[in-house]
Amino acid sequence: MTGPDPEPTSAVVDPAPAPVEAASAPVEPAPAPVEPAPAAVEPAPASLPAETTAKQPLHRGAESKPYNDILHRTLKPPVRVLLNRLVMRIRLEGVENIPRDEPLIFAGNHSSWLDGPLVVIEAPRTVRCLTKVEMYKGVLGWLLRLVGQIPIDRGKADRVALHTALDELGRGKAIGVFPEGTRGSGEMAAVQHGIAYLAVHGRCRVLPVACLDTGDALPKGARWPKRSVQVRVVFGAPFAVEIPANPRSRKALAAVAEDIRVHLADHLATARASETV
Repeated sequence: MTGPDPEPTSAVVDPAPAPVEAASAPVEPAPAPVEPAPAAVEPAPASLPAETTAKQPLHRGAESKPYNDILHRTLKPPVRVLLNRLVMRIRLEGVENIPRDEPLIFAGNHSSWLDGPLVVIEAPRTVRCLTKVEMYKGVLGWLLRLVGQIPIDRGKADRVALHTALDELGRGKAIGVFPEGTRGSGEMAAVQHGIAYLAVHGRCRVLPVACLDTGDALPKGARWPKRSVQVRVVFGAPFAVEIPANPRSRKALAAVAEDIRVHLADHLATARASETV
């Protein structure tokens, strides 16, 4: 009896699913029109990153963390007063040339250790300078990181430093570069191509800075600046570079770097010519 019982039962049950399948057959087209809906929604997320990345720097690499410049905004005014009135004799010129609300590269000549700190302290906006990695030792290294300076290894193409600088420009901030690469005569006879890379890929203007007589105020080997020497920090008018058709071409970037060098050398010569006794 056990064997025969299932057969009639299954015979009765089998037809039941058949009508259900038949009933569901007309329902199947209903999901079909729903399926294209997600397909139509998919392009929306795809377009969102495009809009977002349009506001970011045009470079590859992980985005660096934004720098909190509260120390600059709170400490720079008193430090500037202390430096300019008690420690050194500094004359500022062209401060009105500095835009406050756009990405900007401060580019200066380099003849003394004072040049970088002067640009950072005297500029009316936060400036993060690319600073050689050799400086990041002990208390000085801790202080440089605290105030947001960007370490760069000049012995290689330091992509981390360049991408950090580009991230900063992408946020509408300012960075400082001394494109001669090292301390020297400060005559702008040659500049490194890194500044061209930053100006082209950061899509920003360059503001020339002439730091005059800093080498006399703090000669090599000296530990304290001479107050008897007056130092001039002259901010020029910002200028835009021409974006090459192939922004990754070394030859094109070399041409941009030379154009920047000419602008900086002209500003340096003009600043020296305007000096009054």
